[in-house]
Amino acid sequence: MKKFMIGTVILFGLIIVGLVAVIATFDLNSYKPKIEQAIYDNLGYELKIAGGISTSFSPVGITIADVSLSAPNQKAFASFKSFDVALDIMPLLRQEVKVDYVVLSNLNLTIEKMKNGKTNLDIITPKQTKKQDPNAQGETKKPVKLPLINVTEVRLDNANISYIDNISNSKASVENINVTIKDISLDSAKEKLKSIALRGNVKIDKITYNKYNIYNTTLDFDLKDAIANLNSMKYTIFDSLATAKAKIDMSGKRPKVSLEELIPNLKLENFSKEILEKDLLKGVVNAKANISFEGSDELSVKKTIKGNILLDGQGAGIKGYDIDKIVKSYNALKSGDLKKAGTSFLSSAMDNAAKGKGAFDDLKGGTTAVERLHVKIDIAKQVATLSDVALATVNNRIAVKGGINIVNESLKGVSVAILDKKGCASYTQSISGSLSNPQGKALTSKNEVSVEQVQEVVNMVSSFFGKKKEKKVEKKSDENCKPFYTGVVKHP
Repeated sequence: MKKFMIGTVILFGLIIVGLVAVIATFDLNSYKPKIEQAIYDNLGYELKIAGGISTSFSPVGITIADVSLSAPNQKAFASFKSFDVALDIMPLLRQEVKVDYVVLSNLNLTIEKMKNGKTNLDIITPKQTKKQDPNAQGETKKPVKLPLINVTEVRLDNANISYIDNISNSKASVENINVTIKDISLDSAKEKLKSIALRGNVKIDKITYNKYNIYNTTLDFDLKDAIANLNSMKYTIFDSLATAKAKIDMSGKRPKVSLEELIPNLKLENFSKEILEKDLLKGVVNAKANISFEGSDELSVKKTIKGNILLDGQGAGIKGYDIDKIVKSYNALKSGDLKKAGTSFLSSAMDNAAKGKGAFDDLKGGTTAVERLHVKIDIAKQVATLSDVALATVNNRIAVKGGINIVNESLKGVSVAILDKKGCASYTQSISGSLSNPQGKALTSKNEVSVEQVQEVVNMVSSFFGKKKEKKVEKKSDENCKPFYTGVVKHP
């Protein structure tokens, strides 16, 4: 027995030494043309291995360097610096495949959708299929049962991905992606994505979609039964730290996504510059979102998105406009008190009207101190409803109601109102058009007097020169008014 054990150890030693010798002397570079041809024959893509293929014996592995992939006669859509894979030899004797690690370094992937709907990944010339012999008897192929596969670790180092859609003129990119995936297992008894189970973590330097940017993203995730859970998400948006968690269900025909996001100190100045493209807001607010949608393309997301968005804060500000000053001037103008309104304002209002400008353009400047800002938006059935949107300044309260069609971005019954103490609209303005091109209609008061009628008031300036007694307009009683706003923002 002792001699048998010694002989067995020696035999295994000789096998390992022989294997090391074979690996060390085996030149895989001679197989590069065959590998490239096999990829083309089976997938239709042109694979170019510009670097070498090297082997290692501790652990047993292969490294492929400087690889690119493209559709025939097209620019490469993918390239990577190196691909490393290492195997554990002993499990192969049990008909198991155990991979110690797989590392893909410096991947650059570019996906572009053309105006004809095709992408740079599409194969223009379809592969020829083998003709079936009509005399051959049909054979029922038994499904191939894959061996049990376990992968200890997969890494994606320093990857960059970009997407260009020439139909919607949109762009997206993900820069410096680092992904570590562990505890990967493949269950051949389950089908497709449900057969894969894994967990891992992600670090991304920058995510860009059109004009929106997200920085320093980190998250942990797991995948089981085609359901991915994204936990402990942290990232910076509008120079504000955000936390979130998400769930992606890929078990059906199209993915279902749910997302919860919290930004406790959203910087309005950065939000305004990036989203509104104007230096309009200042201060911080608390932001919270809870949304879900289905599909992976932009149109499907817009059609199925639902949930709610909430912004709430105090001590914010609006740059370039003094709302209290504007309201005070209009109140004086409306009441007929020309001394308070100021003849210079009336003259400039008339000139602005003649030039097609806003009557209050000369009131631009200064800052509005916002005592309270509250924005609650409910999203359902392709419409974002402005459920509770209002702000309170030092002297006034302003509210907005209506909705936005998410698919075509048109405004639906949007109105802005300056409120009295009862929440009734002292002055209202309807806004139509779209988010990219809003169009304001005449500002009206509860007595139905429009700002465009300022020309009539301007004519009253002559009464100063004729020293006529000013005639004040009597305000109608509005005790039974219907409140325009009944939300959480109180009157100052």
